[in-house]
Amino acid sequence: MKTILYGIFYFFLTLFFAYIFIKEKDLAKKFDARREKFVNKIVKNENKAKRYKKILYYVETIGTALILVVVIQRFYIGNFKIPTGSMIPTIEIGDRVFADMVSYKFTGPKRNSIIIFDEPMRDEDSYTKRAMGLPGETIKIQDGALYEKKKKTDFRRYSNDGIGDQEWRIPKKGDKLEIIPAGKYRDVLENAGINVDAVVEEAFYKEPFEFFKNLYYGLKHKIFDKLKIKYDINEYINHRNDYRKQGALTIVEMIMPNLKFVVNGEETGPILDFISDEKVRNKLLNGETVEIILEDDYYLALGDNTDNSKDSRYIGFIKKSRMKGRVLVRFWPLNRIGLVK
Repeated sequence: MKTILYGIFYFFLTLFFAYIFIKEKDLAKKFDARREKFVNKIVKNENKAKRYKKILYYVETIGTALILVVVIQRFYIGNFKIPTGSMIPTIEIGDRVFADMVSYKFTGPKRNSIIIFDEPMRDEDSYTKRAMGLPGETIKIQDGALYEKKKKTDFRRYSNDGIGDQEWRIPKKGDKLEIIPAGKYRDVLENAGINVDAVVEEAFYKEPFEFFKNLYYGLKHKIFDKLKIKYDINEYINHRNDYRKQGALTIVEMIMPNLKFVVNGEETGPILDFISDEKVRNKLLNGETVEIILEDDYYLALGDNTDNSKDSRYIGFIKKSRMKGRVLVRFWPLNRIGLVK
């Protein structure tokens, strides 16, 4: 249904642009005539009228140009600045790229496509990675290589940090997802004198590091030990700046550690889209397993700079509807203009 609606929308939007292009001269004459009539009606002095007409002309021209640029960037060709080095050497920090904003409204990315997408849980940041695993596939990273259905791919080296020796099955539309908590997080927190609502507010909206650090050190034996969870705060301390930028999975693990994600009976990587849903989050906090039938396809997104990339190994699989576009061209800096592959 969404595809049909997008098709109708883009048909009429493109038709509108085509009409403007074809009728440009006629439209310009109509605007000139209306501008002339409007100014002559409110200004009687001929010299003033000429100045007002000129000012209105520039306002109309600049305003129309800005509107067209916004519409084109939003719906056709997006302009993005790359803030991190996760795609080095393909894309450097500070590069600006154009992305196709249309294709993924109708189809999913192919393997090795460079995609721009929203962060899986809170939509606060855009990420740029490669789609390296497709819906329904089983992937594994071993000896620096990505395997799909036990078949080695030869694209580039990948680290298995965040995945380890596990095989991950990439979810697809129609799959059954179970999110299984490690225990009754709410009871453990409340028994330790913690205001659960305050914890959630801090974790999902403010995420100050000191709060998590104090929570861990002050309540380690009451919370993590009771849930029989081994958790090393030093790993978070050493990488807290990266984690706070990365967000999603680290925040979830600090509040609801050791969640299991099971698709069609097989444990797999994180699927974080549903954690921001208050009903789902409350069930998990209460120790209840959440079952969901997925309504979208998911992808494995990896950065080329594998040792310094917060990608699907840490932030989970990427839902197709979160994808903004496919990177096409780098247009800045000028000395590196060209297609991005």
